[in-house]
Amino acid sequence: MAYEENKSDRLEELSGSDFEIADHQPNITGWEIFDAEGDYIGDVDDLIFDKDSLKVRYIIASLENLEDLTTGAENKNNKQVLIPIGLVTLHESEDEVLLKEAVAANIGFLPLYEKGNITPATEVQIREVLTGNLAGNITVVVESRHPDDFYAHTHFDDKGYTRNPAGRDGLDKGEII
Repeated sequence: MAYEENKSDRLEELSGSDFEIADHQPNITGWEIFDAEGDYIGDVDDLIFDKDSLKVRYIIASLENLEDLTTGAENKNNKQVLIPIGLVTLHESEDEVLLKEAVAANIGFLPLYEKGNITPATEVQIREVLTGNLAGNITVVVESRHPDDFYAHTHFDDKGYTRNPAGRDGLDKGEII
């Protein structure tokens, strides 16, 4: 099966799309990312959202001077990775994104993000790395689609990101959360 056939057509970067963050939700693009110990590790470059559900699924994190845990070498260049939205907490008054300790500990094992190339296999690999089930350069073999309930996982629970005001039931056309 060709690589192109495995790409997800439902996930898209927010920048360059016709969508925008709903007024009652924070746009965290450009916010700084800190680990559980309060150390700066990078910035939010963009958000990946699901066009079908109109929900943010991942942040694109640009990490600086991160040790590549697969080789032990320090990466002096920025490394872009995807972090599921349910694994971050927002510190809105400071415009900061905070990573849980388990996420920060495994972040060096995440696969590099390549713009426009999100496959179900990549998403499963991200999940396996962040649950501690997979580390290093191991190829995950999966079907070209993941299960319909894939996004029901706690990694995509956006309660740490969502700021819904009481009484607001839906979104306007072109808005995502």
